[in-house]
Amino acid sequence: MKDVEILTSHLGTALLIGTLYLTWLLRTLSRRMGEVTRMRAYFRGFDLGNALILTATLTYLLICSAALSQQPVAFLTPTFQLIAFYIPLALGLAFNLGITLFYWGWLITER
Repeated sequence: MKDVEILTSHLGTALLIGTLYLTWLLRTLSRRMGEVTRMRAYFRGFDLGNALILTATLTYLLICSAALSQQPVAFLTPTFQLIAFYIPLALGLAFNLGITLFYWGWLITER
């Protein structure tokens, strides 16, 4: 990480926590809509997506603290960051997006 990235790393953490809050809100709204329309409980898939995003958030905090202290260097490698941060984040967001489109996709086609 560069010096500027290290100094602004707390902003990235706030963004990830905000994403978790937004997906929790979507889960709650989707659950309520599913109860009204008697859909199957697909909203539980948000839990898996949120777990992946939470894993990415904790890994991001670990990477930021490793960048500040320069210890351990293994956490700063691109391979570790890809496997532990970017892949869980992308999978969690994609999973939550798919479930959101399943529940709320009718709003896109509604005229």
